[in-house]
Amino acid sequence: MAIEKTVREIAEIVGVTRQAVNDRIKTLPPEDLSKNEKGVTVVTRSGLIKLENHYKTSIFEDEPISEDAKEKEILQILVDEKNEEITRQEKEIERLHEQLKSKDQQLRTKDDQIAEKDKQLDQQQQLTLMAMNDKDNLKLELDAAKKQVEEQTHKGFWARLFGQ
Repeated sequence: MAIEKTVREIAEIVGVTRQAVNDRIKTLPPEDLSKNEKGVTVVTRSGLIKLENHYKTSIFEDEPISEDAKEKEILQILVDEKNEEITRQEKEIERLHEQLKSKDQQLRTKDDQIAEKDKQLDQQQQLTLMAMNDKDNLKLELDAAKKQVEEQTHKGFWARLFGQ
């Protein structure tokens, strides 16, 4: 049978106000609290043990418990809390692992994009070099054509006529 007590019952046993007990209960983890059939907040056995340790008084007046049983129950509570913490940490590790895998995929994608941009830049540089070479060749051809035209314009009429 689960032992549960309301805030009012705890306040009467411990000898403090309901507000003081309420303030102390707010610091307890949610698993140490529940609601009874009337919807009233009650403190479970594990929470009552924690309150006993805080107030240094016995809340279980109607049920005598040996010190060994109390120690075992406290140890069980601590083990449960540690197990819950381990579970939370394992979930966090898994979440971080998934996040790391996602970041690795993003980095691979970025590396591929950078490689593609490098390839495009290299192609652009090659095309620019070819265009500059073509420009130089065309300029040489144009200079040669100008020189030929100038030579023909310096020849006299009869020399041009007879092709000399």
